[in-house]
Amino acid sequence: MEIKWKIFGIYLAGSSLSLFLFWLGERAISGETFYFDFTTFILALLLPAGVIYYLAAKLNQRLKKLNSTAQSIAQGDFTGVYLPDSSDELGQLGTEMISLAQQFKVNAQKNSQEAQKIEAIVTGMQEGVVALDQVGRVVLVNAAAEEIFGFPEDKVKGKYLTEAQGYNVLEELVRETLEKGQFGSTELILNAKNVRVQISPYLGEPTRPRGAVIVCHDVTELRRLEQIRTEFVGNVSHELRTPLTSIKGFVETLLDGAAEIPEHRERFLKIIQTETLRLQRLIDDLLTLSRIENRRGESETSLSSIQEAYEKIKPVIESYAEAKGLELIVNIPPDLPPVEMGIDLLSQVLLNLLENAVKYTNQGKIWLSVSYENSFVHLEFGDTGCGIPEHDLPRIFERFYRVDKARSREQGGTGLGLSIVKHIVEGSKGRIKVASRLGSGSVFSCDLPAVQQGELD
Repeated sequence: MEIKWKIFGIYLAGSSLSLFLFWLGERAISGETFYFDFTTFILALLLPAGVIYYLAAKLNQRLKKLNSTAQSIAQGDFTGVYLPDSSDELGQLGTEMISLAQQFKVNAQKNSQEAQKIEAIVTGMQEGVVALDQVGRVVLVNAAAEEIFGFPEDKVKGKYLTEAQGYNVLEELVRETLEKGQFGSTELILNAKNVRVQISPYLGEPTRPRGAVIVCHDVTELRRLEQIRTEFVGNVSHELRTPLTSIKGFVETLLDGAAEIPEHRERFLKIIQTETLRLQRLIDDLLTLSRIENRRGESETSLSSIQEAYEKIKPVIESYAEAKGLELIVNIPPDLPPVEMGIDLLSQVLLNLLENAVKYTNQGKIWLSVSYENSFVHLEFGDTGCGIPEHDLPRIFERFYRVDKARSREQGGTGLGLSIVKHIVEGSKGRIKVASRLGSGSVFSCDLPAVQQGELD
């Protein structure tokens, strides 16, 4: 039954009741004097009012329930949805609201799931992502972008990006992207990092950008590797050019007639031989370094004994130390566990570090002390030589880096020995470090993972 008929029926019922009571009142009047029946008047007034008030109150109660349901749906709460109790317009409205609430709930769940997926993807990205609205205010910042830019999301959300950090180049790119819908890219130095920045608009209707997305790539390591490569090529070129220039010059001198003079010929040929051997050592070291780097990440299955590796290089080191009048002290316990490294690589580590100790020690002693502790075989290579300046210590494992360039070349060094040692040790999951003081000698320490008896079985 429609509400309008209910209201019309209420009106007819109230009017009829009022007229009936009025008629009863008129019948109560007798004689010429008008008699006003106050009780009848009150009944004619209050009874229809009470009936109408009761029905209106019921209607108001239903409307309040519908209003409460609408508020609950708007707030995303679907637990207090009103169930209609009749089939009139209010009942139909309640039914439609239930259907709307169910559809809204399904859509809200889908949107929430999609938002969670997007948030998980953006959060897990290694690239920094910053989302901006159509006027350039920050909407979203993922964890990678927080690290790159150096500010947390809650500090910049709702603010302009340049207001938070103030990058003029980035501000210009953002402005062009939001105004013209253009893609942009640049490279910035942010917090001592090289960062490649790409800005892309996301368009609204018809073509005006509704915002922009900034994607940041930390290319610091890439630039560092490029610099190392450039320096490596330059160093190799220099190291090859120096002996080749000497060889070329002396060969030309011999061809021009110096070969006819025996003492000149012998001296020049010895220089050519020395420079040729220097070239050979350089090329051998480069090949060794390349081979070690190419094998990095491969599993090493061979095991080696420290004592066995030392026995291979013992004649060379003892004769070298004896020739310089140095005391050589070697302490290798017999019960050491083996290390997971090929015997040739382990011998090269021992040879390079002991040769360096002898090379840069003019008097005193050199030593090798080996011990076992906490699943590592600890090797200590020490000397009482010239030592290393403190500012050179962080770079001595770099390729071609020499503390004293002239002296190193005189002694036949290629500048690759320590770099080779570091690659071998770290390739076997070991550690190497150095402690030194200028004029007081140096101590190189290597920790190599030991193979336990249970692993051997």
